[in-house]
Amino acid sequence: MVLEVVAAVPDAVIMTLLLMSGCIAGVEFAENMKAMMQNAGFEDIKMIPKDNSREILKSWAPDKNLEDFVASFIIEAIKK
Repeated sequence: MVLEVVAAVPDAVIMTLLLMSGCIAGVEFAENMKAMMQNAGFEDIKMIPKDNSREILKSWAPDKNLEDFVASFIIEAIKK
């Protein structure tokens, strides 16, 4: 699972130890992620938000509204 930023993530969310140890510490804006992948030689990049993204994120941190800031994506690409 890949998480991508869809809105600015508050520092209080980023600094939560539970979330820092998980995927949240490495979140990146979707357009930056795509650019990094292109720079690494990937093409035909497809970034598909998971249908159950909000539920996944709510289960990680029910009281942080994490689902308002990041989303879970499936990323498919071909290496040149």
